Amino acid sequence: MNYIKKFTAVSLSILLGASALTGCGASDKSAVKEASEGFMNAIKNNDKDGINTWSDSEVANGYFVSLFDADYLEEQLLTSLNNPTLEEDTVSRLDDFYKKYEAMMEEYEVTEVTVGKDGTATAQVTMKTSFPFDVVTSDETSAKFNEASQTYNSENQDELLKLSEEQGSDAAVSKAYNDLILIAVDTYEEAIAASDSVTYKLVLNLAKNEETGSWYVTSVQSYDSSVAGTGAPATNTNTSATEVSTTDVSVESNTESSSN
Repeated sequence: MNYIKKFTAVSLSILLGASALTGCGASDKSAVKEASEGFMNAIKNNDKDGINTWSDSEVANGYFVSLFDADYLEEQLLTSLNNPTLEEDTVSRLDDFYKKYEAMMEEYEVTEVTVGKDGTATAQVTMKTSFPFDVVTSDETSAKFNEASQTYNSENQDELLKLSEEQGSDAAVSKAYNDLILIAVDTYEEAIAASDSVTYKLVLNLAKNEETGSWYVTSVQSYDSSVAGTGAPATNTNTSATEVSTTDVSVESNTESSSN
């Protein structure tokens, strides 16, 4: 009888211990999902404070977040052009164009959360955008812009030369930059208007702040090409993730994901 009581007591303690562990895991999963949704929602709403809250500084200032940052994208463009003097209309058109990137995320869904024993976790995310990230750098769009810019050069060469002679080369360069930027914006907006929405599959890697118990995103990754385009759900056995780059964001066919 005593053996039965001892066995029952031991079994009960094991069950209670397992229950406590399960509860902790469920709590962590919920917190990881909250952090993942908080991060994605902050990007969707251009909430820089939220981005800083739900990710580390490397992610907050990294490539993925910058895809949705109109100010950053515009600054990068102008820096690459050595900061030309822009006319008011050019600035306005650029502002409107890059705001399309800020608003490109239509919806997202955190589909699966995995919590490790080492204070790290992963969250699988589907994200629907109104147009592809690389639409303006595609071969087709680049070819259209190159053709349009060559036409501009041939049609305006005499005018630019005259302007250079009368007002100096800086004036001619400034006019050319303004005109070509407007041509580029027209070309890119046309490409965006002709694009369909796209659903990307991402992996968020997260770490736990042991002092606060909160989770934050430490990197954003994309699935490898074996999954891209299939629309198949991701699993631990048939996918791997690689650091997101300008050419490495996996895409699946245009499917509806749950709106958040």
